Amino acid sequence: MHFKHLPAPMLAVLWLATAVAAVEPDAKIAPVQELDGIQAKRLPVQATRIKEPLVIRTADEARAYFDEANLKKLTEKIDFAQQLVLVFAWRGSGQDRLEWSVAESYPEQATFKLVRGRTKDLRPHLKIYALRSNVTWTQR
Repeated sequence: MHFKHLPAPMLAVLWLATAVAAVEPDAKIAPVQELDGIQAKRLPVQATRIKEPLVIRTADEARAYFDEANLKKLTEKIDFAQQLVLVFAWRGSGQDRLEWSVAESYPEQATFKLVRGRTKDLRPHLKIYALRSNVTWTQR
C-alpha cells in the first residue's frame, strides 16, 4: 500500500497507531494469571520478601529458580515477550494466603494482599503469577 497521497498529519497519526500497536501487549492475555503446578527448585525466600516479590522478565532469569521441567511448564504457559512473572515466597502460618484483585482500568492495576493466618505453625509459601507487561501492580 502507498500512503504518499495522505496529508502529513494523517500520516503521523497512522504511524503512531502502528507503533503503539507493535509495542502494546496482546489485550487477549489475562492481566493476572496464577501459575499452579510449577515449583521452584529452591524456595527463593532469600531473594524475595512478601513486600518485594521476585520479578522475572526472561526465561534466562527464570532458569536460576526453576529446574528444566518446571521451566518448560512456565515457558509453555506464558510469553515473556508480553508477560512477566512475579514470585512471592515467604514463611508464615499455614493459613496464610495471598489475595489479588484487578482494578478495571486500562492498563489494569493489580493489587496483591497478604492475609495472615491465625495458626502458629511456620510453613513455607510460594505463589507464582504471570502479569501482562503493561499491568501495574502493588503489594499491600
